[in-house]
Amino acid sequence: MRSSMGARAERGAILRWVVGLIFGLPIAIVLGLNLSFQLPGKAPVPDPAATVGYFAYGSNMNDRYFTRVRGIDRAQSRMATLADYAVTFNLDGMPPLEPAFANLTAAPGVMAYGVYHRLREDEFARIIDSEGDAYAIRDVTVTFQDGSTAQARTLISKPSLVTPALPSRRYLNYMHEAAQHYEMPVEVVERYDPAQGAYFPVVSECFGALIQTAVWVFART
Repeated sequence: MRSSMGARAERGAILRWVVGLIFGLPIAIVLGLNLSFQLPGKAPVPDPAATVGYFAYGSNMNDRYFTRVRGIDRAQSRMATLADYAVTFNLDGMPPLEPAFANLTAAPGVMAYGVYHRLREDEFARIIDSEGDAYAIRDVTVTFQDGSTAQARTLISKPSLVTPALPSRRYLNYMHEAAQHYEMPVEVVERYDPAQGAYFPVVSECFGALIQTAVWVFART
């Protein structure tokens, strides 16, 4: 009898260990990855093969997100502007947790602020693959703070929201951090204040962690 009870207890312990591993390991991986995403962005590395200019205006402006989450290597990053365009949040996301994403809309006389990344062709191709087919590639001319210009590619999509919506606090935080880091005008920094973004305590953190983990995995497969 004691031997039988001992065997059942041992099987029960093994089962609990397996169940704990099944549920605990994915949680540990998600938490570990998202902690690594808080590290500063990887520094640009000079690369003569990096000949593609990419004008980012949403979360891809952020060095941490761009290099840690998406895993993109860049040779250069600097603040840039695109004339006659405005950054708008008219792309449908996953409401209510991620209500909208950034897009570029033609706006004569307006200036869109973003970040110019210089990349290798294969790194730009990775961005296109991860963004999906909702965006069209546009060749544009961007202007730097010193007045010089450069040719770049950017991504523009057909609006899917009739009325633009505020993004999540997570998404705005990436844009706000980038606007501060690249010393964009005060009005741009204030516009991306994350405090105004959609936020649901605990749920938003968990959902954001899952999204970032999914992007991290997809960007490397």
